[in-house]
Amino acid sequence: MSTQDPEGRKSARKRWPAFSALLLLFLSGGRAGDRYLVGAHYYVWYPANFAHGYLRAVLEPRQIPALGEYDSRDPAIAERQISIAAAHGIDFFTLDWWPNRPQQNEAIDAGLLRASNIAKIRFALFYESSDLANRDDRKHIFFDAETTDRFVSDMVTIARRYFAHPSYLRIDGRPVVVLYITRMVYGRFPHAMREMRRALAAEGFDPFVIGDEIYWAVVEANEGPDAAALATGQPQVSRIQLFDAITAYNLYAETLPRHRGYAGQSRFVRDSVKLYRRYREACATPIIPGIMPGFNDRAHRLERDHFAIPRRWTEDAPEGSFFAESIERIAKPFVDDKLRMILITSWNEWNEDTAIEPASSAPPTADDSSGRQLFTQGYAYEGFADTYVDIVSERLRH
Repeated sequence: MSTQDPEGRKSARKRWPAFSALLLLFLSGGRAGDRYLVGAHYYVWYPANFAHGYLRAVLEPRQIPALGEYDSRDPAIAERQISIAAAHGIDFFTLDWWPNRPQQNEAIDAGLLRASNIAKIRFALFYESSDLANRDDRKHIFFDAETTDRFVSDMVTIARRYFAHPSYLRIDGRPVVVLYITRMVYGRFPHAMREMRRALAAEGFDPFVIGDEIYWAVVEANEGPDAAALATGQPQVSRIQLFDAITAYNLYAETLPRHRGYAGQSRFVRDSVKLYRRYREACATPIIPGIMPGFNDRAHRLERDHFAIPRRWTEDAPEGSFFAESIERIAKPFVDDKLRMILITSWNEWNEDTAIEPASSAPPTADDSSGRQLFTQGYAYEGFADTYVDIVSERLRH
């Protein structure tokens, strides 16, 4: 069936609710609601981004992905990634899609969607809203008439190309889309969302939209041509209500030094719990907790001198302990009772060292190519093999 045929799309749309019910039964082992719906953010910008620098490549000795420094356009690589993820309880990938990177977006079709085992996993599009930002202000995204038109056009393009794919993720029959850093948008964004939903309805789709809203400081939901980007620590309920669910892509903030170092000793997890609670109390919109295994982008952005959050809960704790604690302290307590969805940052964002994709096996080391531990900041990093996918399987596959 051609995804360009309106009648074909509409007839497919009618079949999705039944398909979704079967999918939920499959994911839950026969009883809906018995387990979590687990997703991981998946990037298709390799091998180019390996060359931009990543922690594992500057360790002494080096630690690289178990699949090597691969090409995202290679279906054979995607097949192995799907096999590993599906075997360990990861139900879907979100695939990054950029408004201004058409050649990179083509890797979605060239790689993952050509995998022979694509039916074993679901996928949803992760729209990189930051690509709409004004070049003079990359931190905020002002929606005017031009930005609105571009956003709506992009959503229609995504819908026509991907929503009818049999492996596309749906919630109650509705195709899922994740919008990155909506917490930084202002201006005519509510109008843009209405226009987007109207345009997709004309295509026969009712999208389930997840906004990346949960963060320490967000932009006030100001509208109008003279709206200003004003920061606040309060949830923006009027903007949140535009979405079907909200999440936090990543709660790392370089402006919060109290979060540096081992999470068992810092305030990162305690503060995260308070933040999620604040959002849960502020609105009724379902929350999709986001968790990560650690953070270190120093090999990618050393000039910014960001602090690291290592992957161990404390210095003497085992590899993966921060991730495991995050599941128990953040993900499970704040997962929505009905949606039961959890997002992991990330499957393979190696530049920020948030990947859980298997790495080559190697003993822990704090040494790096700088000779002064500039990249590791003295924390030990282990070639973790299957540690993180095993944690997903053990703690979320029930």
